[in-house]
Amino acid sequence: MDTASSSPALSNALSFLLPTSEETLLLRVCLSARESARDAWTEWRNQRDRSGKAVLKNRSVKKLRPLLFNAVKSHSLEIDKEALTYLRTAYLKEELRDAAVRRICCEVLLMLEKERLAPIVLKGAALAETVYNNPVLRHCHDIDILLPDEELSRPAGFLPSLGFRVCSAPNSHSRHLKMVQGSGLPLEFHGRLLDVPYYQMPISEIRARCRSQVIASVNSHILNPADSLLHVCGHASYSGKRQSLRWVTDAWFIIDRHPDLEWNELLNSIQRSHLALPMSVMLGYLAGNLEAPIPSSFLTRLSAAASQSDAIERQLALRGTRSDGQRSLCELFRKTTNWRERLFVVQWLLFPSPGYLSWVDQIHPWLLPFHYLYRPLRYAAGRLQSSLKDAARAARFHIERLFLRDGC
Repeated sequence: MDTASSSPALSNALSFLLPTSEETLLLRVCLSARESARDAWTEWRNQRDRSGKAVLKNRSVKKLRPLLFNAVKSHSLEIDKEALTYLRTAYLKEELRDAAVRRICCEVLLMLEKERLAPIVLKGAALAETVYNNPVLRHCHDIDILLPDEELSRPAGFLPSLGFRVCSAPNSHSRHLKMVQGSGLPLEFHGRLLDVPYYQMPISEIRARCRSQVIASVNSHILNPADSLLHVCGHASYSGKRQSLRWVTDAWFIIDRHPDLEWNELLNSIQRSHLALPMSVMLGYLAGNLEAPIPSSFLTRLSAAASQSDAIERQLALRGTRSDGQRSLCELFRKTTNWRERLFVVQWLLFPSPGYLSWVDQIHPWLLPFHYLYRPLRYAAGRLQSSLKDAARAARFHIERLFLRDGC
């Protein structure tokens, strides 16, 4: 059977959400059992210079340094001494950072407890201590906490005593409070689990399913495994931060550490939050490329649900592929597999559905005709501006070469 024809529409285009083939090899090194990890490491090194410089200069390595150092030591991987020193130094720096983040997180959670708030610790701060073998292996860029809407503004009143200042306050469009500590560590409070309003689950249900867990030495609450997996992948489907690859390792460890994960509950939540299409691509990658233990029956049902995605869901999924700014629209167009998908991409670019515009750009219905006229012009102007910049860079390059050649 043709894989492309049996997959949901736009699945191939949505592969832009996934790691590259090189990143996949390194992820296999970090996540696989000993023999598979060693094979992946050998294959990755054979594709590059076998010296340590291949490690030191590689962008993908920088995203996975603590996990890669752990794999090198655990599986006795062959590596240059200079590269090993580089990875060890990165690991030690992460140990120091982890201790500092845990101390600050402890202070914040104790203060929230004192103020009788009801926080749920999200993402890195929660996952580092619950699914990773060692918290140091999960870099925590910030601390994320879910709060009820009515409590979202309260931390701004008492957390300055811990050295935090407000960067952005919640409003009618953004249920989000961002604060930064004097050390530079961001602290973010969220009123909803995902930033895209269309991708939502009732917070009351999420709270009812959350679990008690000690985080940073404080009795806290975290999402249950199914909600946590949905949160990690759902957020990565539209966030440019997925380039860090943390969503891949987070999701893989959640699945690996919870063989009792409620797959029926997860599928129901995915369908209700309108995320079936991107989730089918992302979870399919985890199972197929990284051997995450996901039941094949679940993937089959998820793929069937993704095939029923409506126009808004497909357009939002396409928008997610562009969030990291790494792929051009031409590349996206080339990833489509048939004329129906190509026509849908063109329609999304020039004349997206009114429902999509109301969710993304919050366009009032009476402004839609003007927006549809303006959108193609804006796109054409953007392409012209990009072409002019490219032409200017090329001209400057040739002028500099002429000066150098003439000895000026």
